[in-house]
Amino acid sequence: MRFSSDLLEEIRNRCDIVDIISDYVHLKPAGKGFKGLCPFHEEKTPSFMVSPEKQLFHCFGCGEGGNVFNFLMKYEKLSFFEAVKMLAQKSGVPLPVDEEKENILHKKEERLYKLNNLVANYYRECLFRTNQGKKVINYFKKRGINDTSVEKYRLGYAPPGWDALTNFLKKKGYSYEELIKAGIIKKSKIEGKYIDYFRDRIIFPIFNLSGRVIGFGGRVLDNSLPKYINSPETMIYNKGSNLYSLNFAKEDIRKKNYIIVVEGYTDVLITQQYGFNNMAASLGTALTTKQIDLIKRFTDTVLIAYDADSAGNMATLRSLDLLVKAGLEIKVIDLPQGFDPADFLIKKGKKFFQNLIDRSLSLIDYKLKLLYSKYSIKTIEGKVKVIKGIMPTLSVMGDENELRAQIVKISEELKLTEEAIRIDLVKYKKGLKEFIPSFVNPDSEPGNTKAEKILIGCMLENEQIARGILKKLKAKDFSVLMHRQIIAAIEKILEDDKIVNSQKIIDYLADDKAAKLISKILMEENITFEGKIISGYVDTINNFKLAQERKNLEKRAKILDEKIKKSEKIEEDDLKELKEIVRQLKS
Repeated sequence: MRFSSDLLEEIRNRCDIVDIISDYVHLKPAGKGFKGLCPFHEEKTPSFMVSPEKQLFHCFGCGEGGNVFNFLMKYEKLSFFEAVKMLAQKSGVPLPVDEEKENILHKKEERLYKLNNLVANYYRECLFRTNQGKKVINYFKKRGINDTSVEKYRLGYAPPGWDALTNFLKKKGYSYEELIKAGIIKKSKIEGKYIDYFRDRIIFPIFNLSGRVIGFGGRVLDNSLPKYINSPETMIYNKGSNLYSLNFAKEDIRKKNYIIVVEGYTDVLITQQYGFNNMAASLGTALTTKQIDLIKRFTDTVLIAYDADSAGNMATLRSLDLLVKAGLEIKVIDLPQGFDPADFLIKKGKKFFQNLIDRSLSLIDYKLKLLYSKYSIKTIEGKVKVIKGIMPTLSVMGDENELRAQIVKISEELKLTEEAIRIDLVKYKKGLKEFIPSFVNPDSEPGNTKAEKILIGCMLENEQIARGILKKLKAKDFSVLMHRQIIAAIEKILEDDKIVNSQKIIDYLADDKAAKLISKILMEENITFEGKIISGYVDTINNFKLAQERKNLEKRAKILDEKIKKSEKIEEDDLKELKEIVRQLKS
């Protein structure tokens, strides 16, 4: 379809190319124009230029260039007609009727936007015009969410009935099939009835960059699980492609040249009330590549403000490495244990939160701090854990000077050579993610197993030490079956007030394998009677046991959480067990 040159000229004149491209690329002044990182190829140094005088863009790296229509066609994967239509809508230039051909997809999207807007208004009415909504308003007051935030973010309430919204929308002419595809209702697996997707929950409408409602998040008012649920993916909503509140925050992000990413809805609401308007939530802790591309439109600096538990888990840390790989500067706001940004601001205030921002750590420093707190770098096993934990970040660092400085620092802290760390980095980049660090003997055994052997040797050689160790450890605390059998034998003989030595244990067990192991331990291991060293081995075994117990609890919690999410009816015993596991993991 052809457009008149006059029409195209009018649209171009009303659309400044800098304003349009700024929605997609973070631009900085450069001479008479602006520059930024090219969105069409990977680069570390900006070579993408935009001229407001000529109303053109050009990348001196990959060669892409043209006018505002060309940019939108390339970036948004649009046809020329679609690009013209998009800019016509932005600029308010009406297209001739015969040229305004709405396709089926666009009509469906528009109907879905209107449906979501209608649903948001329905939830809002339920908040202010129902008795149940009053408890939500009281909840907002208790959490420190003010009326301005309630209005700005269009907060609402989904009533407890099974099909109140379903019936309301049916009367408006929507079909069950359409409402299911929109993620508004679902079909009950038990009775086969159509029921509301959100029930008895606070509702947070989720907006796209232009401020249109694309989905919803729902939070319970008590401690029941799951605490949060989000709309399923639809034609216009993809969780991994959006950031909550970015539509409100984008201008402030541009001005401050950094974004603070938090975890949840409440964190956003509270932080912006305290004047931190460059906030957005990741709708889950692990950032996706699409969300990172979204961030790159507005800034090249990201501050992460997750609570301590979330910020320290592996899924989160892996997603933050993606930010480094994308060429962004990453810092982590190190919140005290037990605080999220909202709680911290309410209890400590704006000044103290700003202090945390000012003292935020680089991603690599934050990861090293976590690793050093979890593993003893005085042991080979601890050094191995640290090196393996930090490799994903080192491997995506693009600045060679920074990488060199970090390797020097790590080598000094771990008392390793820089060469050893670089060798391991090369091995990791080649895909050898399960590599054994170069400073470790490939045949060496786990630290806890080594500790168990040495303690067994100590106990067989010194009865007093044996009794002391048994006050801190029992047979069940040892990870190797044969080790447990030997310790149980030592316990039994000492209970009978008999003297313990290797010969008696071998005779007691009457097991050829046990005899071979005991002789090997006493002949090969460096047996010690020094109290501090023995205490260190006891700690190694206890730490390993606690780590295994925690892994088992986390695995069980994951199984229960998935079961609860998939079940139409939540079993009380499952919920009770999950709450107890969560309590244990936090203690």
